[in-house]
Formats: sequence, structure tokens, C-alpha cells
Amino acid sequence: MLEKIRKTVEQVMERIPAVKGRGEEATKQALIYPMLEALGYNIWLPTEVCPEFEADFAIKKNGQKEKVDIAILQNEVPQIFIEIKSVETNLEGHEGQLARYYNSAPTVTLGILTNGIEWRFFTDTITTNVMDNQPFHIARFDSADPGLEVLPKFSKPQFSAETIKDYATELLYTAKIADFLRSEIDLKDKLPSEYMIRWVLKSPGMYDGVVNNNTIERFKSITKSAFTRVIRGIVRRSVYALDEEAAKTEEIVAAPEAETALEQSEDNGTQNPNIITTENELKLFEDIKSIFTQAGFENREIFDAAKRKNVPVSVGYKDTTAYFGIYLNKPSWWFIRAYVESKRPWIGFNIPIEKGAALAPNKENILPGNAFSQFRIAIDSIADIINCRNLVVEALNYTINERNSLLTAENALQRS
Repeated sequence: MLEKIRKTVEQVMERIPAVKGRGEEATKQALIYPMLEALGYNIWLPTEVCPEFEADFAIKKNGQKEKVDIAILQNEVPQIFIEIKSVETNLEGHEGQLARYYNSAPTVTLGILTNGIEWRFFTDTITTNVMDNQPFHIARFDSADPGLEVLPKFSKPQFSAETIKDYATELLYTAKIADFLRSEIDLKDKLPSEYMIRWVLKSPGMYDGVVNNNTIERFKSITKSAFTRVIRGIVRRSVYALDEEAAKTEEIVAAPEAETALEQSEDNGTQNPNIITTENELKLFEDIKSIFTQAGFENREIFDAAKRKNVPVSVGYKDTTAYFGIYLNKPSWWFIRAYVESKRPWIGFNIPIEKGAALAPNKENILPGNAFSQFRIAIDSIADIINCRNLVVEALNYTINERNSLLTAENALQRS
């Protein structure tokens, strides 16, 4: 389900330029319906996905009854209301109409406000049948963290009107508690709050004296030093734990040839037998590998936290249903992701958007970021990669430096 959602997000993002300026109906047809279909709903069955839903609570406005843009029904009873805005609309402040519909329909437990790129999910965690002012989850397809992992919960196979409120409460308060802890513990440019110091000093066996203003002031720097020590220890463990976990599930491919890379990934069970790596994808790999060699990256090293040392850089590929990935040493260390077998082929680079825009050979080919790559460009053919040599080299450097920064962080922690 999640893989299908990701692929649909990719298709949705490619349609945005054609939809802008064409209003809510175009947004609904080109961006909303495909996502609902990916979530398992039958968009062709009005008794399940009903556009322009007119409920008993509808009131007249300008001589016409208001209608919900889309209602999703179970047994002809509305469970989800969707309010749609055009793709270029900022959703902030547009939840009022959705709330009015939601509050008038006791059977509805999920309200969605969307412009096709951003999806805001609402329920009633505070007062029953009164939609919360704030969404409990936001999925934004053009962000680095699009929030797609939550979407299967709203799919037809998984959606449950009985449990949606509990799930929403869990998400909402997890985020609130995380924000609170972050504000109290992230002490880079500040001292701990009075609340935090009082909580620490009143812990059993911690401090037997009177906690007054003087005590608070005296313990601010002490508490900060203690927090810093704890966080450094957590970071030190995390540097190794992430790569050690990855090492258990990912193969290391240092393939001298593209075919060898494919054979190794298949032998390790990571290549889906239904995925066929095409000639275009293999050609792209060979062209990227040629740039890798010519630019001298064969002589570079990269930090492998699982091995706790620098290792020689090697290049490999992994094919998936959503993209063709080219990486250094491990699939998670990707520097190129591409989708070349489509009507609008693209290549994504593991580099900051600003850097990519400065190096792009043709600014008109720059595409919006998606769930797989923040910076992408459209291509006409695989041969276009030759014109993108600077982008490839920058992505290689950025990925190597990204990994090597872990070593720098570890060394800094050891010195401290």
C-alpha cells in the first residue's frame, strides 16, 4: 500500500504544472482522485466516493445548497468529508467550511482539507462531533518529509471509524510531547527552564534542600551540563546504531559491472523478481559510473559507522518499483534516483535544492521535489546525463561528506 501511495505521489507531482490555474475541479480530477484510488477507494462508485455530496444539514448559500466536495461512504453512510481547494491555494484558514460540515454529521470521523499537494487531517479528539481546530496530521508531498507513512491508516482496507480518534490522539499528543521535550532539552543557546530544574531537583533522592530562586539559579548551569553529557552519549550511540541496523538489512554492492550489481542484490533477496531493470536504467548506471571514475572518486574513502572506519568508495545500483537508485557502498547512501521509463523521465540528485538550481544546465527542466528526491530535473533521454556532470559530481561529494560528517561528530564527542 505505501509503495503504491509513493508512486501515486510521484505522478501527482508531475501533473501540478498542468493543473495550476485551472481551479478546484482540475485539482480534484488530476490530483485528488488518483490518491483516493491509491488508498483503495472506488472513485467510479458514487455510493462509495460521492462528489458534491448534499447532506441533510446543507444550507442555502447564494440561492444554492452547499455541498461537500467529496464524501466517502460506508453502507451509504458518510464517514469521511473532503474539502478541496485549488492546487495553488494556501490551506491556512480554510478549515471553517469543513468544520461546519463535520460538526453537523455525527457519522463522520475524519475531515480532510487538501489542495492536492498538502493534505490536512482532522478529527474530534477534544469534543465529540466538534472538529478540532488543528489537524492531527499533515502530509505535504513537496517536502523532504512528506508524511506518507501515516496515509495507509486512512485507506479503505484499514480505515476504522471506531479507532480513528484513538489513532489521531496518539499522533497529536506524540507530536505535542515531542515539541515540549525538544524545547526543554535542546539547550544549545539557552539554560534549562525553571520548570525543568524543579522537576529534576524534586526527583526522589536528588536534592534534600529547599528549592527557591537562588537554588534555581545555582542549578541552571549544572543541569545544562548534565543534559549535555546525556545527549552526547545518546548521539555517540546513535552514530553507530543507525549504520549497524542498516548493515543487517542492506547488502553492500561494490559491483565492477552493472550485471554483477544486479546479481548480488538478487542473491541477497533485495531485488523484487517482478522488477525488470531496463536497458535505459543500465545505460544510466554506466554513464554515472563513468563520471564517478573520471572524477577520481575511486580513490576516495567514506566513513562506515558500522565498521567504525573509512572504507573505499564503490558504486552500485538498486531497482525498485518507484525509482532506479544509484548509491555508494549501501543502498541507503544514495546519490542518484531516477524514473526513466515514463512519459516525463526525471533524475533526482542528493544535493540541497539551492545548490542543484545553481548547477542545473537548464533551469526550465527543474521539477518540484517529491517523496524520493528534493531536487529533480526532467530529461528527454539518458544521454542528457552527460550535460549534468556537475550535478553528479556535486551529489557524489555531498553524499560522501554527509557520511564523513558522522566521523567528525564522533571525533568531536570523543575530544569533549
